[in-house]
Amino acid sequence: MNLRPTVVEFFRSQMEDLSSDLCEKLSLAVDELLGNAIEHGCDSRQCRVEFTFIRTKRMLLFQVKDAGAGFSLDDIPHAALNNPPEEPLRHVEYRSQNGMRPGGFGIMMVKQIADDLMYNQQGNEVVMIKYLDGV
Repeated sequence: MNLRPTVVEFFRSQMEDLSSDLCEKLSLAVDELLGNAIEHGCDSRQCRVEFTFIRTKRMLLFQVKDAGAGFSLDDIPHAALNNPPEEPLRHVEYRSQNGMRPGGFGIMMVKQIADDLMYNQQGNEVVMIKYLDGV
């Protein structure tokens, strides 16, 4: 059973007073973070992913934690995030050569949406913050 739509719909119901554009962007970001935890952090059907959503007057905080071994942002050649400026699509070739599905733009997209994006040292937990001042 895919719970990602359920989680995204829950938090959307908590943000009905925000603009539809901001809500859509945050939904995409949360779905990406959950998807990464499920696809890359879980190595079995028994894996558990924890999702926390906290809303205050001034910010939205999203936390995703999986039981996986984690990763380093510096060591993901399949992600666009690490492409040098002169080779903006290097990760596409890497993904193709390693039999991976097309993609690799997720973390870069989330960084554009979030005001703060922080990973724990192990790389199996991420916190995304969106400040509401001026929104």
